[in-house]
Amino acid sequence: MKLPNKPLTASWTDEQWRAIYANGQDTLVSAAAGSGKTAVLVERMIEKVVQDKIDVNELLVVTFTNASAAEMRQRLAVALDEALAQATPEDNKHLRRQQALLNKAQISTLHSFCLAIVKQYAYVLDIDPGFRIATEDEVALLKDDALSSLLEQVYQESDMAVFRLIDSFTSDRNDQAIEVLIERLYEMSRVHANPQDWLMSIVNLYEVDGITTVDDLAFTPIIREAMLRRIEAIEALNERFIANSELPNGPFVHATSAQDVAIFTQEARALLEQASWTTLYEFFTKASFKRIATPSKADDVDKTLQKKGTTLYGEMREQLKAIQTSYFVRSEARLLEEMRLMQPMLQTLCELTLRFEQVFSALKRKRGIIDFSDLEHFALAILTQEVDGVTHPSQIALDYKKQFHEVLVDEYQDVNILQETLLQLVKSGDESYGNMFMVGDVKQSIVRP
Repeated sequence: MKLPNKPLTASWTDEQWRAIYANGQDTLVSAAAGSGKTAVLVERMIEKVVQDKIDVNELLVVTFTNASAAEMRQRLAVALDEALAQATPEDNKHLRRQQALLNKAQISTLHSFCLAIVKQYAYVLDIDPGFRIATEDEVALLKDDALSSLLEQVYQESDMAVFRLIDSFTSDRNDQAIEVLIERLYEMSRVHANPQDWLMSIVNLYEVDGITTVDDLAFTPIIREAMLRRIEAIEALNERFIANSELPNGPFVHATSAQDVAIFTQEARALLEQASWTTLYEFFTKASFKRIATPSKADDVDKTLQKKGTTLYGEMREQLKAIQTSYFVRSEARLLEEMRLMQPMLQTLCELTLRFEQVFSALKRKRGIIDFSDLEHFALAILTQEVDGVTHPSQIALDYKKQFHEVLVDEYQDVNILQETLLQLVKSGDESYGNMFMVGDVKQSIVRP
């Protein structure tokens, strides 16, 4: 990739400059909050329109708030005005055209983009294009109504499997706990392209007949990866802990504690890569960080730096505690036995969740309203078609692929699985030669698995 020369007056860092002009493949810019990621995306958008002479309606720009979308649109409008002020006659026509197209440009939230798709192609799904988006209060009230209606139905059916589930999670006073479980599971399922398949896959994960070790569970590699992320967090904290101890008048005695932590993380890494679950259980249940080394009064240590070191050490301890309490509270045998006992109850819970979805959807249809999750799923249905049991992009999706020269995504860390599927359906190419540009910071993520 050949970069244009960065002007001496440019405020961009070299990394930002490369990101603005990166080309030929999908690009992810990952950086911390306040590092100028969104500014890079906006500058890239401006360069595409002003310098590369791409029509603004050939870009899909997605962000997560209407305010951000409006600001991006405004910044592009200002850039077009500035470019016109010094444009050649040849460029003038292109820039004027962009000003005319700006109000129709697809610079919006992902939900707004989905809304545009559903409004335009409502006939594909045979739904009334006169629907409206429900308010948060309406959705909450309808969910309560759907849950009450569902539980009233299942009580009348006298299904013993349902009674066992409810007795396991509720008190004699009310059904709030089971209602919360159903609603949470419903919300989690909706971020998947096929909620029903996802729910049934959970049940299958708890099928442990014939399994004698946690190592044979399908999701164990994911758990190991999650623990490794915790170990990496401890390593990063330890680096800061060491750096703090080495500052002038820093708590240099903390170096001893840092060495102990380094030995622990090195051993933990090695075990996570190849040791059995039994070995991991023995290692992590016994693991602990010793009491932090304390400077003597004669050491002339800066109290602020000492306090910072103590805080960092405490954060490392919390990371270790999170591993222990999340994965090693139960022995391997007990964990497998509990999974075996939970599997039929989980199946009942997932079946109730599917029934809740049906009741909830019926209430929304009756009122002619949809929620944001419906928007995403309707858009998905429009952008896909099934051929011989295999899902492919529909002709509508292929048309979008042709239309969009580039897909730019702000706050990419907040994109869920379903939204990622939608973006993949309208972008072109794969990662190695795709046309999607993303900026985000995983530490800011509001998405929860």
